[in-house]
Amino acid sequence: MPMSAASTTGVRTGTMAILMSFWAWCGLLCFPMIGLTEDYLDAPTAFGSGGAVLIGQTAGLILFLTAVTLVRPFQLLASLTRLSLAQAAIVVIIYLSLGLQLQGDEGATFIGIFYTGLLMMTALTLSVVWTLEPNDLENGLGLASIIFCVFGISALAVLGLPENRNVGGIQPNLFAAPLLIAFIFSQFRPGLVSLAVRIACFAMVALVSSRFALIGCITALLVYELTYRPLSAWKLAALVLVVVSGIILWPQIASMLALDDPSRDASSGFSGRDEYWYSALSAITDHPFGIGFKRATAAEAGHNGYLKTVVEFGVVGGGLIIFLLACTIAAATLDAVKSAGRTLQDHRIACARLAGLVALAFGAFFQPQLLSLGDAFGLSLLLLLFRPRTKPAPYRTPVTQLHAPAMPG
Repeated sequence: MPMSAASTTGVRTGTMAILMSFWAWCGLLCFPMIGLTEDYLDAPTAFGSGGAVLIGQTAGLILFLTAVTLVRPFQLLASLTRLSLAQAAIVVIIYLSLGLQLQGDEGATFIGIFYTGLLMMTALTLSVVWTLEPNDLENGLGLASIIFCVFGISALAVLGLPENRNVGGIQPNLFAAPLLIAFIFSQFRPGLVSLAVRIACFAMVALVSSRFALIGCITALLVYELTYRPLSAWKLAALVLVVVSGIILWPQIASMLALDDPSRDASSGFSGRDEYWYSALSAITDHPFGIGFKRATAAEAGHNGYLKTVVEFGVVGGGLIIFLLACTIAAATLDAVKSAGRTLQDHRIACARLAGLVALAFGAFFQPQLLSLGDAFGLSLLLLLFRPRTKPAPYRTPVTQLHAPAMPG
């Protein structure tokens, strides 16, 4: 039966409440960084430990959780029942890790339990975004990409061009992370605006020579293009052109990636953070069963999302989370290459999600954490990771028909 006008109005109001709170959260995750001081330049692992940045992170998270809980409580419960086995297993592992918090002083235990519970709630609440209509979903993520892109432009306008790769008091990777997310989110929505966002974000990432974000953008684009439409002659020609251009412009590319920097060349390790990694491995050896979410120090975390996950959840728990993340990416791959009985829009969303997951899985090697609450990287990973299974919409034009060549008239 068709919905009444009142019901339709209620649904639209709830949808706008969720989207507006999501957009506000995106803005609060990045714009406060424009006020960061030089103190953060040499200690990116301490990012978000206080000040306006922490206030923005907290306010955005509370606003989104409140909006979803109030306007879509039933969709929240329904999305929980549609989680895949891998997604549900990650939630269970996080829940069981509460036992690891029962150590140390009471204050640290309470904070650890609070953060662990909040992580589960955030992950499950973000899954409600996927219950929105496809048009609302792609428009919502498209506008979020614009917000992150505008952050980069605003930071450069206010703080000036980078000096030693730093934009004012913003460390290069902290500046580049929201721009990588903008690049990923822009692929959910077609059009010239989304294309402009990708070009602008890639240019700004290159300006600060953030390796993980540069490679992440390229990875997201390649995965999306290879799965969204069948391989064609022009794609092969474009690939050959890119390879030839890369060979010709290698000196410029090497300069962009700062490969001549002694602290970033091959002798410093691929990430330039080998010392951090050794500290994390020592922490894992000392605490093989884990120390609990949010209990690792900056040195123990290793400035590597995967190592920190093992430090916090243990060799077994952390290893399973990483394995289940890989399983989710494999399932997303199958979902992206499947086209039978699906619309072009659904297919594009599946391909964009896979592209984002692959790019973020790579980026997690160079981010301080894999699972987190207070940054654009953590927000987007939880969003893409916990997409519940959705029902097909057979009433729209299947993707196979939209991809088929037109018949001569």
